[in-house]
Amino acid sequence: MRGQLRVIRHPAPSNIEPSVHQLILTAIHERRLLRFAYLDKIRIVEPHDYGMQKQTVNLFTYQTGGESSSSRLPDWRKFAVLSMSSLKLLDGTFAGSRFVPSQKHQEWDVLFARVDHS
Repeated sequence: MRGQLRVIRHPAPSNIEPSVHQLILTAIHERRLLRFAYLDKIRIVEPHDYGMQKQTVNLFTYQTGGESSSSRLPDWRKFAVLSMSSLKLLDGTFAGSRFVPSQKHQEWDVLFARVDHS
């Protein structure tokens, strides 16, 4: 096991495919990169937090590759899981938790998983 995984035992939310839910949990647990399409752009990310905010299932990530229309990469990004497609677990790994600037800090109603500090 690469590191600790903080997870609230919770089944996949009713509107999220169980296979997608499990893939995201695995990526966080094993500290593996994810690749997916979002708003017609390919994203490559380090998944850090996965949970619900105001009844929306979100993935808080550090985007390291792919495309972005909002700013330069790498940078912190939050994605609505329902809007993600072609999700793929990559072989590449990342070291773990990163410093998150205070203005990017996320408050969660339900947290499914979080990358812990090494």
